[in-house]
Amino acid sequence: MWRSPKILIVDDELRMCESLEYLLKTKDYEVETVNCGQDALALIAKNTFDLAVLDVHLPDMMGTEIMDEVKTRSPDTTVIVITGDANLDSALAALKCGAYDYLRKPFEFEELLRTVENALNQRALKREKDKINEKLDLSDKKYRYLVQNSPDIIYTLDSNGNFTFISEAVEHLLGFTVDGLIGKHYTTVVCEEDRGKVQWFFDERRSRDRASSGVELRLKAIGDALQNEDAPQYLTVELKSMGIYEESTCDGERRHVGTHGVIRDISERQRIQAQLQNAERMESLGTLAGGIAHDFNNLLMGIQGRSSLISMDLEAFHPLLEHLHAIDEYIRSATGLTKQFLGFARGGKYEVKPTDINGLILKSASMFGRTKKEIIVETKFHNANIVVEADRRQIEQVLLNLYVNAWQAMPEGGTLRLETKDVALGHKDCRPYEVEPGRYAHVSVTDTGIGMDKKTLQRIFDPFFTTKEKSRGTGLGLASAYGIIKNHGGIINAHSEIGYGTTFNIYLPISEKLVVKELSSEGKISNGSETVLLVDDEDMIIDVGQALLKKLGYRVIAVKSGQEAVEVVHRMGSGIGLVILDMIMPGMDGGRAFDRIREICPEIPVMLSSGYAINDQAEKIMSRGCNGFMQKPFSVSELSQKVRQTLDKANASIQR
Repeated sequence: MWRSPKILIVDDELRMCESLEYLLKTKDYEVETVNCGQDALALIAKNTFDLAVLDVHLPDMMGTEIMDEVKTRSPDTTVIVITGDANLDSALAALKCGAYDYLRKPFEFEELLRTVENALNQRALKREKDKINEKLDLSDKKYRYLVQNSPDIIYTLDSNGNFTFISEAVEHLLGFTVDGLIGKHYTTVVCEEDRGKVQWFFDERRSRDRASSGVELRLKAIGDALQNEDAPQYLTVELKSMGIYEESTCDGERRHVGTHGVIRDISERQRIQAQLQNAERMESLGTLAGGIAHDFNNLLMGIQGRSSLISMDLEAFHPLLEHLHAIDEYIRSATGLTKQFLGFARGGKYEVKPTDINGLILKSASMFGRTKKEIIVETKFHNANIVVEADRRQIEQVLLNLYVNAWQAMPEGGTLRLETKDVALGHKDCRPYEVEPGRYAHVSVTDTGIGMDKKTLQRIFDPFFTTKEKSRGTGLGLASAYGIIKNHGGIINAHSEIGYGTTFNIYLPISEKLVVKELSSEGKISNGSETVLLVDDEDMIIDVGQALLKKLGYRVIAVKSGQEAVEVVHRMGSGIGLVILDMIMPGMDGGRAFDRIREICPEIPVMLSSGYAINDQAEKIMSRGCNGFMQKPFSVSELSQKVRQTLDKANASIQR
């Protein structure tokens, strides 16, 4: 809002004060007059004036003394001095003290008005300039704060490509100092392989007014910016740049005077993308592996079953039994291979139970240590009892794989250290592995072997990747371990350095359940006489399963589809003692068939059988009250015990 400028007149001549007051008020100025220095100081103490017209000589003090007070109390006030002295000494002294101008008495009133107007205009310009400078200073502080605290590198180049500015982020990301780069050409920080690309974009800025964004390139990393000696000597970044131009005074053309831009570190983004791609690749391979293992297990079941049938028909010392036992061993080896396939197949768990992880490690380490005398095995358990819910055979397989890898990494012998502890993992620890925060059993397997470089370490969990000779590994061991631990809701990772050995870290969710000790019944044959409904779409499984069950004394009804099984149950009801149900079948699959059987006759026990491991689908069926699960291929003893246990348990439940 506009207001009239406020002017103070200080002169000991009363008529001069009255004349100047009248003159200035005609121009709408607000005017105050006093005749001595003390009155002037009193007014200045209480009021703020835009302009003061001071006589140099006053009765009680010099005008320059009043100017000193004006400077202190109201530095924004402009001062014009008037003097009747013949010489200019006093006027010049006032100018040195900060007066805007001076007038010598007598003067024309027009001259005074012109001087006052010019002084007020200059004062207004100065105030506006001060406001602009204040805004610029605030803007500069904001800019510097944003630039210096940005995680990105912000830079400017001159028209020749030399740095004229670069933010402090360059020191953290690349290891170069700001002072060391100012005046240097941009190629100082660009990897040689990418210099041609950067040169093209820089030249494009010089020849035309364009901007670039999303340009990926590699910049040199030195000193502390390198995480370790094995790390790449560069940082992958994304560049966004724009030319700086000014109008030419000659022909009006815009002239390129430099380039400014932003450099963003995208190494973490690339790491996450690679992790996602790897997870997707593992998912696809897992699905493929699961399908192959399923079909292969069905074939093994046929061979296992025929071998068992022949063995059961031969006398105890028949010469053919040796060959049949050899076939059984081959089947077990082949089954181990399919378990490795299923290890990184999605949801590849078999039989999950509360397990003492320390006890499992002691058992597996003892088994391993007896065959590898050149390896010293050390164990350290920080907690006496750590329970996890796990498939014991699978976790044992993981541990043995890691032990064998450690042994092969120590050709001259060495130490294998096994350690467990109860740890808490937070969101930050779990997020990269897509597991839930909470308490975990941390198992570390450390060797003192040759170690691995970073490139090898990045691929160790890839299926079929191996650095071993063909006779010493298939490349499935660690891929299988990765899948098994992931399917248990856990984490597996590794740290290694050339010459310093390798540590594998496994994290499995801790369980509050109690471990139940089991009595071994391996090799025992249990017979029966109940009616068993065998449901499978594979002729080979039907033939072998029917023959084995009959050998065990059971009456067998065999059908090849879920729909047929439902019809038999509907017809016979509780006359069926047990249903052995394949999970994957065309038409009505195992899950739907199970639900229909339960609706018709809920007391009939049902046991799932599959060439797949227990996956999400099987677990859902089990959670709905299914009585058991058998993994193909299974031996005649496993079949007999599972069937007998399920029937006995169902009968006991009915009697209660």
